[in-house]
Amino acid sequence: MESRYERRERERREEALREEAQRDRARKRSRELERETAYEEALENKAKKKAKKNRGRRRLRVGGVIALIIIVLVAFTGIRVWMETRPGAATPVVVAGAGDFSNVRVNILFLGTNQGLSDTMIVFSLDSDKKQLDAISIPRDTYYPRSNYSGAAYQKVNSVYETEGYKGACQAASDILGGIPIHYYAEIDTNGAIKIIDAMGGVTMDVPVDMNYSDPDQGLYIDLKAGVQHLSGEQAVQFARFRSGYANADLGRINAQQELLKAVASQAGALDFAKIAIVARAETKTNMSVISQAAFATRLAGMAGGSFNTYTIPGKAGMQNGLSYFFHDQDATTALVKQIYGQ
Repeated sequence: MESRYERRERERREEALREEAQRDRARKRSRELERETAYEEALENKAKKKAKKNRGRRRLRVGGVIALIIIVLVAFTGIRVWMETRPGAATPVVVAGAGDFSNVRVNILFLGTNQGLSDTMIVFSLDSDKKQLDAISIPRDTYYPRSNYSGAAYQKVNSVYETEGYKGACQAASDILGGIPIHYYAEIDTNGAIKIIDAMGGVTMDVPVDMNYSDPDQGLYIDLKAGVQHLSGEQAVQFARFRSGYANADLGRINAQQELLKAVASQAGALDFAKIAIVARAETKTNMSVISQAAFATRLAGMAGGSFNTYTIPGKAGMQNGLSYFFHDQDATTALVKQIYGQ
């Protein structure tokens, strides 16, 4: 028979076991609560990351649209974008311009550079009221006399960038186009153009003639067959730089570049904006700040319902001081710009 002492000892042991079991249950519940809390925090963090990622994607897509504005400046490419806002007082102006032109348009000078020269100069003028994008090409051999530089080659407009940078090039473009203001500039070299066009997935073009040309000094090798084909970035740049096979040389090249612009614009519906944005931002120099890009992007829409027109300044080719130039007709050029402006 169990004595009183033994019974008390047994009850103490049982009580100790119950307390230990209770502590075990408490510890177990505490661990469960910790796991539940950690799980909830993980879900919350995941939701925050997803929301942040989505915001990043939205920002990236916005940036992609802006990048495509720059792409349209690439003279080798194009894009169906449209700015539906006027250039307000905060719009950066590289060159104010001496002409009497309204402030309803935004003018952007694209410089396609190669070996320090601006081989391509196009002013893109956007009118948000009329939903109209106009691209005005300035031939690289355009005569632009500069008394502070000696030598016939320095009297060509494509040499201005080499000696005076983008501000000098913007001033030259404004002077040639009758004094329009230049609000922005965008510059890209041939390697950057190749990367951007590849990011776009290339472009389908009807190559009008066999294009064969090589210039080791420039690292330029062109080998394209005539006919409809899908061009890679390198092939598109070859197409855009070819000039020797045209009867009107550089003017023929400008016409080809403009056709390429229109071709890409018509094929731009399914582009990967995010991918292009990353490449374009890395390859393009511009005075458009991130804030300006974001502000513009909120007012952008496709060019459906709008129009995209291309022009080349009027004039003719000729020789002077043993060098070939393009002599533009200043009065006719100013009249063309006023016509574009609706004046």
